[in-house]
Amino acid sequence: MAAAAPDRIPSGRRAVLLLEHCAALDHRDDAHPRGFARLEEVVGGRMARLLVGALVGDHRLSPRDLVG
Repeated sequence: MAAAAPDRIPSGRRAVLLLEHCAALDHRDDAHPRGFARLEEVVGGRMARLLVGALVGDHRLSPRDLVG
């Protein structure tokens, strides 16, 4: 169990490691195009916007959907 294991990393070093991991996740490789750009290249701009909009849209049920 990790929770029972003693701390092996000094507290100051933990903050540095956390910042390094965050920086690695935020790194953007300009040689590798973003997902939207790749989708747009395959299906075109209009369809890419439609698909991405459907993915990020509000998918909660409205009260009127529950009645009836």
